[in-house]
Amino acid sequence: MTPKPKILWVDDTFVNELHDVMSYEDELKYSGGFDIVKIAHVDEAVDILDKEETFVCIILDMMMPYGKQFKARETENGFKTGIVLAKKIQGMDKYAKVPIVLLTGVRNIYEALAKRNNSFPCYFKANISTVGFWKVIQKEINNQTGDNS
Repeated sequence: MTPKPKILWVDDTFVNELHDVMSYEDELKYSGGFDIVKIAHVDEAVDILDKEETFVCIILDMMMPYGKQFKARETENGFKTGIVLAKKIQGMDKYAKVPIVLLTGVRNIYEALAKRNNSFPCYFKANISTVGFWKVIQKEINNQTGDNS
């Protein structure tokens, strides 16, 4: 059996297993056919990325605690931890071409930071239906790989 493509999803809400995130996750798993590796802490995410894991996409919550990896100042006290982590991941050779998607549920964070961030696609959860979320992610994967089918 061919293994399913894996997506790394880093979101501090996984600590509490919040329903809104779980419905997006279910959509990726059951409709999109992806395996999801869920990580709730930035430090753990960096550790797993340093290992020999292979991911077809990485989804990052934009606003998370910055952990030991970053300083409060560089993440604006956690308001842009996702962007800082995305830049770190993009600098890793094995993930340089892997699409990184930022996701947030906080409108003012989305509006303020998404406008300044041109390197990574950013989505506001309220603008995306959970049904079809896998298509949004698949589109980002296809855009990165050049497969527009």
